[in-house]
Amino acid sequence: MAATKGPTGNKAGEPAFQLKVEPFDKFVFKYKLNEDANIDVKITNTLKERQCYKVKCTDNEIFRVRPPLAFLKPGESTVVRVTARLKSQPESSKHFFAIYHTKCSDMNKTPRQAWTAETKPDGVMRAPVLFEDAGAVGEEKKDEKKDEKKDEKKEEKKEEKKEEKKDEEKKDEVKKEEKKEEEKNDEVKKEEKKE
Repeated sequence: MAATKGPTGNKAGEPAFQLKVEPFDKFVFKYKLNEDANIDVKITNTLKERQCYKVKCTDNEIFRVRPPLAFLKPGESTVVRVTARLKSQPESSKHFFAIYHTKCSDMNKTPRQAWTAETKPDGVMRAPVLFEDAGAVGEEKKDEKKDEKKDEKKEEKKEEKKEEKKDEEKKDEVKKEEKKEEEKNDEVKKEEKKE
């Protein structure tokens, strides 16, 4: 797999990211205030060496990452659960996640021991965070349904008016026929009187 810098780019001197991450371009949270919003991020080791990844966020008060770091054998994948708990309307694109990875062949180290202050990552990527208000989406859908119902009622009224118009036309035709019948009857009576 070709190395990549990630959607928001890397800082000067940072190595390109070499693992596979899904979703890759952005992390989108569909949220409701004061409720957990979760996304699952799949990380796959596409390299031939054992890797240790680390996921960092811009605000630990908003985001939780489980597990934030772990080892991945070659070809192995894992799912990282990222949770956002929002207490107020967030700003999209203000926050991002950084994912780092480094080769770790020492089988005696824990993931935390693999990431020391001296550890240099072999790859870095950053993905912006976008927020979608799940409540607002619900309100939009409600508004759309109301509009649809209004449109349906308008159509029903149009249909009713058409039916009424047809009924009126039929009544007019019946009246015309009745009038013709009366005229015929009157003519017949006139003829009878003449005889």
